[in-house]
Amino acid sequence: MNQVSGAIVTALLVLEPASHAFAQILNKDAPVVVGHYHLNVTSVEEHKKFWVDTLGGTAIKFGSEGVDVIRFPGVFLFLRKQPPTGPTIGTTLDHIGFAVPDVPAMTTKVVANGYRLTVGREPAPGQAASPPTAGNYGKFSYIVGPDGVKVELVTNDSANAPPIMHHHVHFVNKQFVEMQQWYMKAFDATLRPGQTDYFIGADLPGVGYMLNFFSWLPDQVLVGTKGRAIDHVGFEVKSLQEFTKRLEAKGIKLTEPYRRVAELDSMGIAAVTDPWGTSIELTEGLRNLR
Repeated sequence: MNQVSGAIVTALLVLEPASHAFAQILNKDAPVVVGHYHLNVTSVEEHKKFWVDTLGGTAIKFGSEGVDVIRFPGVFLFLRKQPPTGPTIGTTLDHIGFAVPDVPAMTTKVVANGYRLTVGREPAPGQAASPPTAGNYGKFSYIVGPDGVKVELVTNDSANAPPIMHHHVHFVNKQFVEMQQWYMKAFDATLRPGQTDYFIGADLPGVGYMLNFFSWLPDQVLVGTKGRAIDHVGFEVKSLQEFTKRLEAKGIKLTEPYRRVAELDSMGIAAVTDPWGTSIELTEGLRNLR
């Protein structure tokens, strides 16, 4: 088992049930849900100040190797102490989206704690101006945490909404439509209405709003996520072995073959990389662990 998978598997032992109108990591019916992200971090303590003290996540330490995990409703962040090769900007995974009841209040707290704001589509390196449609429309904001990890805050209008919870993952690519189509093919997602000339979405079956795709400047080459601040995104999948067979039948090659981890209730793990270099880990068993 590699270091990344080992850290994830160790942390998954303590997942708790959750319920809310938004997509949840323990959704019992959806065949695929976004369950975790893995971050490479220069300082675990600096990330705790951001994810826990500022945004309200819960820090938990696991295992003999002391794996650091930040727990949010709907998702887990695994922190590996390894300086990243760069921030999220410039990679194919632009940011993680969280939903909060009061975006202005949370944004004020973020700024007061010393973190900077940014925009949806940031200027390319060496450029001063953002692309069009990069602004803030009042119900969401963009912030940058340690190591250049980018986060979007969106408004949760649901009754009795929790202080914060996972909302979506946002990819960028000059081939953003082709990228969206690949994720629809891989995860059996469906096209979300409302496509524009710079944005398109895909909804996971039984989950709904989750996968977003922005266009990117045609003259900037993006890189994959491996080694960057957000190293990979994790999807929890029902019947993972059969799912990986279907991926291969679709022409999608596994970068890590399916295997079961006997010491953890035979949980399944596999991995793929999308055509643009985004690292993806697949797990099965996360919804059954308590």
